[in-house]
Amino acid sequence: MSTQNTRYNILEEDKVFELIISADDELREYFNRYLFDEYNNDLSSRLNYLDIAEISRFIVDKIKSKQADFVKDLFIKVEQILSDCDENVEDLIVVGLFESIQNIGGGRKIDYYRGFDKWLLLISKTKWDNLIDLWEGTSWRKQT
Repeated sequence: MSTQNTRYNILEEDKVFELIISADDELREYFNRYLFDEYNNDLSSRLNYLDIAEISRFIVDKIKSKQADFVKDLFIKVEQILSDCDENVEDLIVVGLFESIQNIGGGRKIDYYRGFDKWLLLISKTKWDNLIDLWEGTSWRKQT
């Protein structure tokens, strides 16, 4: 059951970002340092899609260096957001976070087709796969 306090909407983007970065203390420190460096304490000009892409970079770097213990918790939080959000927040997660992970990870030889299946939950997995379908068609689904 949805309540107004748990629904994630774009007007509360700080709430969305806070939940995501709460998955890992190092991620929280990294992202807060990024915000300070990028915006020089003036968060009124934040660019959400660039900010969430920075989180994607962190995730890919940690997976690549085999320090991904937090990723399961992160995707649990992402699933929580996707299960009760408006269209703008959904786009921020799918286009901002997922597409950035796929783009960055693909360039770093991380299998984004099925390599994230161990972390993605039902809603996240569906949206993740649909995003790949959008760019590459569905033939990748038949590959083993």
